[in-house]
Amino acid sequence: MFTIEGVCDWCKKPALVTKHDYIDGKCHYACEKCHPMATLDVRQFNLAELQQRERNAARQ
Repeated sequence: MFTIEGVCDWCKKPALVTKHDYIDGKCHYACEKCHPMATLDVRQFNLAELQQRERNAARQ
């Protein structure tokens, strides 16, 4: 799971990281220590983005 060598976007430390994809097409990488927080953060963003898209579609 943590197979990419890189820098964690949450703690900014070099480590083995895993990719987290956002619904808007962006992605960030998290180390094992930051993974739970990153998962929660990405999930909340994606849910909010879906709700915003639904509101925008309802207006049109």
